[in-house]
Amino acid sequence: MIGPRRILVRPLETTTTLGCFHSVYTDVSKYGATLTSVPNNTTKYLVLFGGTVLMARLVSLMLGPLLVVLADEFDTSVAVAGQLAAVTFVTWGITAPLVGPFSDTYGRRPVLLTGLAILAIGVLGSATAWSYNSLIAFRLLTGVGAAMIPPTLAATVADILPEADRGRGVGFLAGSSWLGVALGVPVVALVGDVWGWRIPFYATGFLLLMNLGVMWVLLPRVGRPAGRDLAFLSRFKDIGRNAAPWHVMIANALQQTALIGLMTYFAAYLIQDYGFDEGATSFPLVLIGTGAFFGSILGGLIAGRTYRLLGVAIASLGGGLGVGAIFSLGAPIWVVVASSLVASVLLTVSMPVLMILMLELAGPSRATASGMFGASNQLGSVIGASIGGVMLSIGDFAAVGLFCLVASALSAVMVRFKLQRSMELGKG
Repeated sequence: MIGPRRILVRPLETTTTLGCFHSVYTDVSKYGATLTSVPNNTTKYLVLFGGTVLMARLVSLMLGPLLVVLADEFDTSVAVAGQLAAVTFVTWGITAPLVGPFSDTYGRRPVLLTGLAILAIGVLGSATAWSYNSLIAFRLLTGVGAAMIPPTLAATVADILPEADRGRGVGFLAGSSWLGVALGVPVVALVGDVWGWRIPFYATGFLLLMNLGVMWVLLPRVGRPAGRDLAFLSRFKDIGRNAAPWHVMIANALQQTALIGLMTYFAAYLIQDYGFDEGATSFPLVLIGTGAFFGSILGGLIAGRTYRLLGVAIASLGGGLGVGAIFSLGAPIWVVVASSLVASVLLTVSMPVLMILMLELAGPSRATASGMFGASNQLGSVIGASIGGVMLSIGDFAAVGLFCLVASALSAVMVRFKLQRSMELGKG
């Protein structure tokens, strides 16, 4: 085994638009170093990672504006079409924690490249789907590929940034992912409205292949250091033996339930209750994605503050109230759209904060912890998309809003009381 030590690398000499990221380091611990070669241009890699996680988020949420046309294409209901999003989250949630130990042991590059390749195959396969069941199969494959990307990137950011900058780094990643909603999902709505639902899949698959090529060229090739053990089960045991990581994951899953409930069914709500067509949903979707971007950046800024858990609890409860009002009150359209912006800001503050907490609790197994956190994301996404569809079928959109409100309120309670207490006990 390699004994614990810290390797410091000379700070970057130039200041950029991400000038808060000045230095790079990695830890060498009982499982070995995750990086033996550190990039000398942190900003370039952060931008590359941001674009990559943007594509993963876009792929996971691009079905929202297409649900109505997919329901017509395959002769089913919007609620049943919503399960296409749910199945993606299922395989994502199963795969994410399993790849973490391999990333911690064999390096980030092979996991990222494999994930992008599988993701591209799943998306391009979806474009050729000939039935509802075939589309489900390709969306399952899509979830496997997507699961390998955000947790690995989050662990990489923790590898290359000093502790003081990790909150901003993770916030930048999370915010970048939501640009996939702000920029990509509205384009999906417009293109799908003009050229049909298959073209967005073809275009996204082509962009993923380009992304794969760039990552192949730019990511450094790092050999596996001698003495690095896979220690598959022990990594999970080390993280899971304490209560705090479980409280983090439960709170995050509940929060994601409310957020994905909004993301999945908002476009369909505007189409069915306000007479929008697919293209007209693009502007509200831009606002939701923009709100999520700023919410993630805000979360990154408070991730190192002493009041971070109180802030997350307040934001979670406020976001849930917003989603409940959006789907339940039948307010004028401008109120609904403005409320969706505010709700998306509040519901995304928690992710960077909870991710940083998870990484702090992880020790050397950052990708493993990040994968476990990613699994909680997808558990919440499955619940939000699938149970949201059930609520829609039995009680219209008002039931979806109430469901999201309950989930976010439970998340706020978990953060404010259970997680706060478990963190205090851990320090003691």
